[in-house]
Amino acid sequence: MACATRGLVAEAKKSVDARIAEALAARTSFLLDAGAGAGKTYSLVEGIKALLAAKRAELQKSGQQIACITFTNVAKDQIAARLNFDPMVRVSTIHDFLWEVIKPHQRALRPAVVKYNAELKDKSRRKVNDDLVPLLKDTTIIYSDTGTNLRKGRLYHEDLLGVARIMFADNPKLARLCASRYPYLLVDEYQDTTRQVVDIIFDSLLSRVKDGFTVGFFGDKMQNIFNGSGNPGIGELPPEYVGQLVTIVKPDNRRCSLAVIEVLNKIRDDIQQIPAHDNVAGEALFLVAPGDDGLDRAMDFLRKKGWSLDPSETKLLFLTHRLIAKKAGYGDLVDVYRERGGFFTEDLLGGDDQTIAFFIDKVEALAHAWGHGKQGEAITILRKAGLELATVGAKKVLREAIDKLAVLRTSASVRDVLAHIRETRLFPLLDELSFRLDTADRDTSKMDEKERDREKSDAEFYRNLLSLPYTQVSAFVEFFLDHTPFATKHGVKGAEYQDVLVILDDAGAKWTLYSFDKYLSGAELPAVSRGKRTRNLFYVACSRARRRLAVIDMGQRDPAKEGRATELFGAGKVVALTEPVGV
Repeated sequence: MACATRGLVAEAKKSVDARIAEALAARTSFLLDAGAGAGKTYSLVEGIKALLAAKRAELQKSGQQIACITFTNVAKDQIAARLNFDPMVRVSTIHDFLWEVIKPHQRALRPAVVKYNAELKDKSRRKVNDDLVPLLKDTTIIYSDTGTNLRKGRLYHEDLLGVARIMFADNPKLARLCASRYPYLLVDEYQDTTRQVVDIIFDSLLSRVKDGFTVGFFGDKMQNIFNGSGNPGIGELPPEYVGQLVTIVKPDNRRCSLAVIEVLNKIRDDIQQIPAHDNVAGEALFLVAPGDDGLDRAMDFLRKKGWSLDPSETKLLFLTHRLIAKKAGYGDLVDVYRERGGFFTEDLLGGDDQTIAFFIDKVEALAHAWGHGKQGEAITILRKAGLELATVGAKKVLREAIDKLAVLRTSASVRDVLAHIRETRLFPLLDELSFRLDTADRDTSKMDEKERDREKSDAEFYRNLLSLPYTQVSAFVEFFLDHTPFATKHGVKGAEYQDVLVILDDAGAKWTLYSFDKYLSGAELPAVSRGKRTRNLFYVACSRARRRLAVIDMGQRDPAKEGRATELFGAGKVVALTEPVGV
């Protein structure tokens, strides 16, 4: 019986991948929607392989490539590796792909930047109030990671998407040029793609190149959990766009145990997953453990049940940073961002904040490579940032600069580390960081009231940030890159672990983006934006478990929450590790 079931499941999977191959062969644009653990990336890679098997010679003759775009560099590298870095496939991040397409068209780029600037809100610090036309007349527009400077024609990450949308909308030939080079575009994790990019694909490429362009979207609308300003992902494609695609649903779950799949199928109602591998029986529990010592009580309970909680097999997913930040050593850093506002905190925790991204991608990447004897990797990081090593003497100075950086990272302030980086020219600093090193406050005499308030907030933020011990930053990056036994939603998307403990702690979260108390009690339904965000995050966190899942609710007891937990986890699977309600 088991063999027969596996055979049916294998046939179902085969039909999904076959349908993708058929859609690509027929030049039919499609949407693959699949839940957690379905093997979306597998289907994407198999679709590309099938397309290459049928069209490689034709594409080579025409000088064309298949384009595959994704949200993160990690995902880009994984997909490219699975394709053995085939030169016929252009795998890149969304930003890099769009910049490659629009960069050569400088004559059209300049007016697009002017128009983009005009569309910025008046309160935006990026906006230039002077006439940009003469300022950009002879300027080459560039895409840089040092920050926005539209006066100099310099675009940062968030600018690029807006300028690209204008470029495609105002220059019809650009869509045809793009499609002639990349007749197939496959979008990985479509739910994290911004509305601007989706509009480019549908309103410019698909509408203007009807017969010479095919797009395939791969993802899961319920796994849209990134909500920082750096990536307000679209989540679900609008109905008018979905209507232009053939929808393919993949119900497989190759990751989770049967007990966890049962919970997932109750969290969502659009896709009912089926076990598609040798899924174990597993276990799924909901533990009610209010109070600061709730986590300790819950872990004691699980140990008595036979859970080993071995760090090599167990992941603690904190859905708030209140506890994890203190344990991991970056609590003060989170507090500095939290005082600036909720969205700034979300950008920090998601790695979208410009400053923290600078530390992650440059400073800590360099320190990690150098500290592990990977000098070639360290030099590559520096060269990508523009460093040139012309002489033996320059190399000696560089070694001394990096060795001193290693010392400062453990003993000095953020200010001292940045000052050293600027003095030794290891990396160009972000404009704002360089400015704040020299000047604590901007002149507010010509600012309106809103601008003065914003400057006051910014100045206070940078004073507090620069005065922090740098160990706060390095501890956060260590956590963010998953080098600790802890994790949050941002660090685990796409990851999987044997046993998962999901810790809910609304009281300590100090956020407004999510509310697990309201979601579980039914006070806030998924139809409400925060309710949808919370449900999606809950789904993603629970779906990481291969074998056993325990959700630990440290909030106050509530019969409505416990009733909903019983619906999700089943009778006898909700355990209150406290006194009965009302006592």
